[in-house]
Amino acid sequence: MGCLKEAYDLIMGMPMEANAIIWGSFLSACRVYNNVERGEVTAKRMLENHPRDSWSQVMLSNIYAEEAKYDRSMGLRKEIKEKRLKKSPRCSSIEVNSSVHGFLVEDNSHPRYNEINSMLEKIEKLMN
Repeated sequence: MGCLKEAYDLIMGMPMEANAIIWGSFLSACRVYNNVERGEVTAKRMLENHPRDSWSQVMLSNIYAEEAKYDRSMGLRKEIKEKRLKKSPRCSSIEVNSSVHGFLVEDNSHPRYNEINSMLEKIEKLMN
């Protein structure tokens, strides 16, 4: 079951409040390890902090579906639709030579997009 309990304890014991990135990473781990209980707690916490972002609810819905809890999954999807929640685009960033580069999902506007994409394809081939 991974180290979800240890990770949760670490997050809760941090001297500062965990941000959306930390909770989102933990929620993703809950999905990987199909941990409904921790996924529910985490999604609730994320929704309290970001009530208009549906990402945590979509993730929890997916956790429910993977555990064959289809009534809960569909209930969440219906709630998302009724509240007209939107899933904000996810992003990543990397710092190279003291310059931060940000990337949004499906965004190819970075000036070195082709070069970066080519390198990612090479890395992917090496991993397989």
